[in-house]
Amino acid sequence: MNGRGHSLFPVVVLTLLAGVSMWLDRVTQQEPAAKPDKTRHEVDFSADGLTLRRFDLTGKTQYVLVADSMVHFIDDESTELVRPRLNYLNRPEPVWIESRFATVSKDGEVVVLIDDVFVRRAPHDDKPESTLRSEAMTVWPDDEKMRTDKPVTLTQGQTVITADRMESDNIVGEVRLQGQVRGILYRNTPTPKP
Repeated sequence: MNGRGHSLFPVVVLTLLAGVSMWLDRVTQQEPAAKPDKTRHEVDFSADGLTLRRFDLTGKTQYVLVADSMVHFIDDESTELVRPRLNYLNRPEPVWIESRFATVSKDGEVVVLIDDVFVRRAPHDDKPESTLRSEAMTVWPDDEKMRTDKPVTLTQGQTVITADRMESDNIVGEVRLQGQVRGILYRNTPTPKP
């Protein structure tokens, strides 16, 4: 009988250990964290006085994005900006873009500027300052491209051009105006050579 009690002892100890382990597991389990409700457009964080700098491959600042305030939404990971200013400073003729409001895509590759969009290019190579105005503009900051389906007004010195739509590639220096394009073009008169 003594030999039989010794053979049951390990089974009893293992059973007790298993029971205690199950009890400890249940006692220490925490309530699962509540998952965010992605069906509602809710803010998960916000910031005031935002400044974002993007650097090119050489380490120079490609552009700076500044906004009075920013709100990020958890459901689609989009961002809304109040009074955004996008400044391209890495070129001989800096370009400044601003509006009253903007939305930024999840990956940050698309910025939609809304309400009083204003673009200004500094004078360069004997060309006067250029400006563009529209009510909305989609910008791809990394590619330095812009597009709008809203009417635009472009100026360069005394030249004023209006169009129904526009596409622009800042890197290659190309602007495509579409729809009803109208304007008054002023040519710089060459200085007479003596």
